[in-house]
Amino acid sequence: MKSKLLIIALALGLLSTNAQTTHNLNWERNVTGTGTADLTIETGDTVIWTWLDANHTVENVAGSSVETFTSGFLGPVGSTYSYTFTVVGDNDYFCGVHGAGSMSGKITVENNLGVEDETRNAFRIHTNPVNEVLDITFSKNLTNGELVIIDLLGKIIMTNKLTDTNSASIDVSLLNSGLYIVQVNSEDKTQVKRFIKQ
Repeated sequence: MKSKLLIIALALGLLSTNAQTTHNLNWERNVTGTGTADLTIETGDTVIWTWLDANHTVENVAGSSVETFTSGFLGPVGSTYSYTFTVVGDNDYFCGVHGAGSMSGKITVENNLGVEDETRNAFRIHTNPVNEVLDITFSKNLTNGELVIIDLLGKIIMTNKLTDTNSASIDVSLLNSGLYIVQVNSEDKTQVKRFIKQ
């Protein structure tokens, strides 16, 4: 009984949230002024910084950031730090080791009103709930991507490579009835949505 209630609560939570996006940033010396460390995202989106060279921090600029975040010192190349932004506004940040002159950027967080904006969303599901074929269209042509279907327990059910396409049709007729997650990985972004298999 408890497991059924947990699954129902999880499903209701998933139905009430909007798809969020994960943004990946390369964090290295001399990134200031290149524009590659600046992003405009929506509330609830996550940013992951990946160290391309050694010995950095990611920390907000006091007085110039609506949120407070810090990675602490991370040394090795390949280290990552992630933060989920929840407050609308600007977040100036820098590397406390190398200074803002070499390593800084700005994350601008906009309000997510839950209205579908096809220019910002990576994909759209057609015919949901679905019985046999899950039809998906992408807002732009994907040159190299991946589509993953995940059940509510987090188990990967199927994976499909996406190459030079703006749509996909996935046979889901053999899936059990229930709620599933579709995850599309493309370039530096990951977006998830849910669908119901009848």
